[in-house]
Amino acid sequence: MTSPAGTIRLYRPDPNSICESKRCGRATFTVHPASPGRIRIAAYGDVDAVNGRALGHYVEAHTGTSQQLVLDLRAVDFFGTQGFTALYYISVQCTRRDVDWMLVGSPPVHRLLRICDTSSELPLCTDLASALARLDQITQCRGRIASAG
Repeated sequence: MTSPAGTIRLYRPDPNSICESKRCGRATFTVHPASPGRIRIAAYGDVDAVNGRALGHYVEAHTGTSQQLVLDLRAVDFFGTQGFTALYYISVQCTRRDVDWMLVGSPPVHRLLRICDTSSELPLCTDLASALARLDQITQCRGRIASAG
């Protein structure tokens, strides 16, 4: 007896999950479409050892829905070292999937990155407007390269 055929999603999120929210520990993660080809994922509350890995996996699960990502951590009240590990993981996943991304952080996020990311490798922006502007610049540069090639 054969089983019915079906579709299994690998590496790509279900398009219907684009507006889902997830609570993990003392944090909530939400994803919002920002514009065509761009999403904004926001975290609220505390990012620590309980949910740092969950943040990384949440972002990874949604990076297949767009070419650009803004990770909005402005509402994060506490940001532990597991949060930094999550950011490094997110950076690797975005690079592998060719997703341009920018990070906007709260004072606790900025404080930890001053300590852990001394060479400023993560794409940290001071506010949401500058993050969106930098992503727009990347889009324009890619458009010029594609038209010249």
